[in-house]
Amino acid sequence: MTVTSFTTASGMGPLPRLVESAKGARAVERVFRAEGLPLWLAHDQNNKIPLRAMMGLMERSSRELGDELFGLHLGLAMRPEDYGPFVRYMASAPDLLTMIRRSIRSLRYHISGCEFDLEIFDQHARWGIRTSDKTSFGRRHLVEHVIHPMLNLLRRYLGPNWSPLRVEVEHDRPECWRRLEESIGVPVVFGSDTNAIVFPATLLSRRALHQIPAKNVLTWRELRLMVMRRPPRTIVEAAREIVQLRLLDATADIDGAARLLGVASRTLQRQLALENLRYRDLVQRLRMERALDLLQESVEPVTSIAFSLGYNDVASFTRAFRQWTGMAPSHYRRRAPDRE
Repeated sequence: MTVTSFTTASGMGPLPRLVESAKGARAVERVFRAEGLPLWLAHDQNNKIPLRAMMGLMERSSRELGDELFGLHLGLAMRPEDYGPFVRYMASAPDLLTMIRRSIRSLRYHISGCEFDLEIFDQHARWGIRTSDKTSFGRRHLVEHVIHPMLNLLRRYLGPNWSPLRVEVEHDRPECWRRLEESIGVPVVFGSDTNAIVFPATLLSRRALHQIPAKNVLTWRELRLMVMRRPPRTIVEAAREIVQLRLLDATADIDGAARLLGVASRTLQRQLALENLRYRDLVQRLRMERALDLLQESVEPVTSIAFSLGYNDVASFTRAFRQWTGMAPSHYRRRAPDRE
């Protein structure tokens, strides 16, 4: 059974800003629409999105800007907070080995389908990251965009001017490989079995050059509490995430949802059926959950709520709502208790 890898939309960081500053707002819209993602994600990056959609955004941005090294340049522009609290947890580690162990332990709270690992061989250490989603479209940019953030974390322990022995990447050598090496400043090995930074293993004992004040340290318990909304792990969770995302853009067709999940529509229907669930029933359930919240927590007219949920007219919405709750939307709104 296919379970799509998900990541946090905040991982795109300044991608929309970089595209807009170079080509204008219309270019940002073209990139997001081409990938089937709602444009509002460019400004509200708190949702989970499929990892393949993140790759697609990077590839489409690269083509829009004519920048073959867009992923690398995006990584250079990223701030640690763009990756979420798990990076703060890693950076709180007192020494380099502990930081890497924390990366292995905590990445799942930011992204699914990827994992950090550490290999020690011939007195060398290889800190790498692997992705289970082998989609080729945009994958090179995703890989290259994590290189500089990983280097920055290592330099927290090894000094701002430190450089590794080499960098290894899974993808084949691109035409721009010389510029890639020049930007990183060390040799790059292409076609490796992982995406990794290689350095002397003796450095693993190095302590942080500047300790984080106790008040800013993020503990493991605090990390888990901050990121309880982990990436989806089952096909139902993945489909639910996608439907919720697309309903905010008033769309709910199965073809668009399946495309974002990287499967055919029939495959999605079949996988949901194995969980005794139909796609249209999932859409109806999520529409009604959002309708209940909007009626209870907003002052939007019923007509506006109907259109925002993808209904063609208020009569269809009212009929569906009555079947779901046994009352009309306006009646529910009058009876619903206030929420603070």
